Amino acid sequence: MTTNKHIAMWTCARSRSTLMTRAFQQLDGCVIFDEPFYPPYLATQGGDHPHRSEMIELYETNYEKVISKITSDLPQGYSFSFQKHTANNLPQNGDLNWLLCLDNFFLIRHPREIIASRQKIYNYPKSFTLHEIGIEDLYNLFIFIQERTEKTPVVIDSTDVIKNPAQVLHALCNQFGISYSDKMLTWQPGIRDTDPVWAKTWYKTIINSSGFLPFTEQEITLPEHLTPIFEECLPFYEKLYQYRMIV
Repeated sequence: MTTNKHIAMWTCARSRSTLMTRAFQQLDGCVIFDEPFYPPYLATQGGDHPHRSEMIELYETNYEKVISKITSDLPQGYSFSFQKHTANNLPQNGDLNWLLCLDNFFLIRHPREIIASRQKIYNYPKSFTLHEIGIEDLYNLFIFIQERTEKTPVVIDSTDVIKNPAQVLHALCNQFGISYSDKMLTWQPGIRDTDPVWAKTWYKTIINSSGFLPFTEQEITLPEHLTPIFEECLPFYEKLYQYRMIV
């Protein structure tokens, strides 16, 4: 294993990405990068967030410096990084060729569930833009990596993870040449040093969790004003879904 092995998970917010991060965090030798592009995104492209000023003050807001950090050699004692990224936080019209030195995969979730989860967090009757959801950005990034590498990136549906966490995580570890452990399935509840400052707003469920819970089917009905954005998002999800890893 080289000193610059970086596994990058690309996703949309509210796709169970922090759950995946917790799982990989249990592995020995893993260093976590949790949405390092969010502060520079807020600093350069605006956006409303309850911790915006705090994030800009505490974290690196220069895109180039963030890219250097997440692609450089790892700190001593670590054998790989696990990086959680949302595609809509990438710099606009920037050179993305640095992505090709990462082991990239894509985590998707049905947009009905994403939108319902966002609405619950925001707790007021607004709609969202396609860019705020980020699924078009995610699909475009998938196509970019597919075309540049001439290989189809790994796609994981988060519902498949919930249904079969051990099997999916084992397959994902095999894909990227790291050793799976059942330690990935459970953890101690609470805040982690690697959790960003916005964890207290967005990570409440995962902070109180101690592992993967059994899958339960949930019926979700979106408010009428969210139907248009759902219909915009669905085709991008369906295009990505056809590539999902089946284990």
